[in-house]
Amino acid sequence: MTALFATFLLLSLALAGATAFSTPSARGWLKWILLLSLLLAWAALGFAVKDIVLRTSATLVTPRGVQQPRLVEQAAREGLTLFLSLGAPALLATILGWLSLRATRRRAE
Repeated sequence: MTALFATFLLLSLALAGATAFSTPSARGWLKWILLLSLLLAWAALGFAVKDIVLRTSATLVTPRGVQQPRLVEQAAREGLTLFLSLGAPALLATILGWLSLRATRRRAE
């Protein structure tokens, strides 16, 4: 899932650049593809974090994990750290995509 997240993130960055420098006739469909790519990148991020947290929580939480709450708290902190480290690039791509869409919108005359 992380490879899919990275692919959609890279595609979003490329589409943001293409939208900013495209002709007005091609800009309409590029905007929709950019929005779809950003939505899929955020969905892939959520699934990637969920998969990684579920995979690592099995090693952090012992069978007696209910009696050891510090291990559950540690797994939650690890999940938050992972979300922040992967979410920051996704947020940057979203901001760049938003700026691209904002810079290319038609002005009222």
